[in-house]
Amino acid sequence: MEQIKNDQIVTATEVDSGSSSMSTTINEKTLTKFEGSDDINDLSIQLERSAKRTELIQSTEKGSTSAKNPAYVEWHGINYSISEENNHVRKIIENIHGCANPGEVLAIMGPSGCGKTTLLNLLGNRVGSKGVQGTITLNGHKITKNSKRFVAYCTQDDIFFPHLTVKETLSYTARLRLPREMSRRDKLKQVENTMALLNLTKCANTIIGDHMTRGVSGGERKRANIASELLTDPSVILLDEPTSGLDSSLALELTKILKEFAVKQRKPIIMVIHQPSSQVFESFDKLMLMADGHMVYFGERAGVVKYLADQGYKCHPNFNPADYILELLNDNTIKQKLINAYTHKTRDDPTGKQIFEKYSRRTRADNQLNNTILNAPVTSERRWEATFLQQFSILTERTFKQNIKISLSKVNISQTIALTIFCILIWLQIPFSETNINDRIGSIFFGSVVWSFYVLSGSVSSFPLDLVMLSKERQSRSYRLLSYYLSKQIAELPLVLFNPALFTIPVYWATNLLPDFGRFVAYLVVVLLSALTSQSFGYLFGATILNVQKSITVSLVFMLATMLLGGFYIRHLPTGLTWLNILCARPEELPAGELSMCVGDDVPMSSIPGISIIENLGLNDLPWYANLMVLLGFCIVVRVLAYYSLRKNSFRWLVLSFYFNEMLTNNYVDTGSENPEAWNRETASTGIPSFELNIYCKSRQF
Repeated sequence: MEQIKNDQIVTATEVDSGSSSMSTTINEKTLTKFEGSDDINDLSIQLERSAKRTELIQSTEKGSTSAKNPAYVEWHGINYSISEENNHVRKIIENIHGCANPGEVLAIMGPSGCGKTTLLNLLGNRVGSKGVQGTITLNGHKITKNSKRFVAYCTQDDIFFPHLTVKETLSYTARLRLPREMSRRDKLKQVENTMALLNLTKCANTIIGDHMTRGVSGGERKRANIASELLTDPSVILLDEPTSGLDSSLALELTKILKEFAVKQRKPIIMVIHQPSSQVFESFDKLMLMADGHMVYFGERAGVVKYLADQGYKCHPNFNPADYILELLNDNTIKQKLINAYTHKTRDDPTGKQIFEKYSRRTRADNQLNNTILNAPVTSERRWEATFLQQFSILTERTFKQNIKISLSKVNISQTIALTIFCILIWLQIPFSETNINDRIGSIFFGSVVWSFYVLSGSVSSFPLDLVMLSKERQSRSYRLLSYYLSKQIAELPLVLFNPALFTIPVYWATNLLPDFGRFVAYLVVVLLSALTSQSFGYLFGATILNVQKSITVSLVFMLATMLLGGFYIRHLPTGLTWLNILCARPEELPAGELSMCVGDDVPMSSIPGISIIENLGLNDLPWYANLMVLLGFCIVVRVLAYYSLRKNSFRWLVLSFYFNEMLTNNYVDTGSENPEAWNRETASTGIPSFELNIYCKSRQF
């Protein structure tokens, strides 16, 4: 009966979705009926949203994987443990089992630290294989890299680029992850429909924002996070605390939308939720209760009250069952009794295989779908929906839009202009005389070094700040790491060169270095290439250390060392500056006892060529073009090293992210400031050095 009922719901939805003209007629009749009523505006809004939802379903139905081949998620015998000191193994979750059918919403509930998020990570294949036992399948097949991208995962943290608008964020996601057969116009139309579905149209052109930049509200961020996964037509949707930070009305509305989406798109939705309202609780189909990593209940949501009553814990009729459940599970004595009761119930089936088979419609005899569909693997022939060139183009555009608002902000432009004016006032029209040689060297030195420092300090934070977003998108198989890295180089190239050029062009001519256009171009090229080389080292330090503070410290030491050894103080000055031609000083212009550079064994000179100054300082070991080639070589080689360092460390970052979320659940994110013993105990259990976890937590601003 349950299968027939669900099939009737799906059939009714398809009929309703397939006839837009019928829907329009009904809408017109309904509006006529209520014409003149005070509720006409609310009714119009509801009908418009309903039409938008129908349009969304119609737009995704043709290419929908889940509509053609619905996914059944099943797991049994799931155990997860981590190694502690002295080879001691601590079990995080034990003997977990369950299933999620298409068109159903499964809620995982339990007190904080019971293993809910850990289970969700395991179902999403985001933990790896170490310490994991048991079986997790999609349509009877184990999850692979190709099938993993059909499993949408909405994390509790809403991770976005803060300077992109809601519409831009969703548009880039659609262009990267929707099937390549879809035209760009259809993808953007689906974005519009998804925003309408989740009531994001009003804030479509508002930036996401973060803790420093004002943007959309917390509820809108949460809905945007869910929208970014819904619009890609996943076969399975996993959500970690989707209603956290929302008031009761918004939480209920979001849950209803997810429920409707699950039924009409025939998707299983699995959500971790802490303390839902009674109305939200009533919208769940299946319920799993966990405590201390063990099962307490799995089955129909409607049957949990009776089950608890059978165990001697009767819920008051007017009491919210969800609140009552958490009240029981927060009592250590009752919690242990319920764990023991469920363990006793499944004593003949310790892995829970018979339990999930009881509730899984895939294994039911009355399932009307044939075995080919029921056992069809959820996979794709392509590793990525977008081609490499498409990924490169889309990511370049996105990175440029995100970073232009930072690099060319009012603060940065004002800083550059102020620095330019200050340098012009100090070195305005430097005379071509021997007494002003040091002034010219100082001007050249400052113009080269200041932008190397400026660019380096900005680039070291680039990868550490992007890595959380990079990890999220790489987990969903959105793009290759190489396409991301190359797009970042191209997108940031004009941005990193803008401020040095804005400074160098007026300062060069105002300080009277040499009024020759060819010499000016050579000087500008040296400054810009030095800035790019500094950026390369910044990328390398950031990708290797993965911590902003430590990367900046290392980069400052590096810059000071190269400044001291770069030629202005000792040797190896880049000799692209050999075009200087300085007039000799008169005897009375020099300090007492100092001889002019023009006086020597040869005939006295009337002017001093720039090459003579460089030779006098012993800085002419290499010709100017050789120095440029060295700079260019450093720029390229260091960027290649930065890529391989990022590739190596990005996976380690994912592991750190997982353990960080575990510690967040167990309230150990204070990095030892309040409870050092507990923190050291937790870091030891991860097998990762505590200083690395400290770095990660601090980079996440905890």
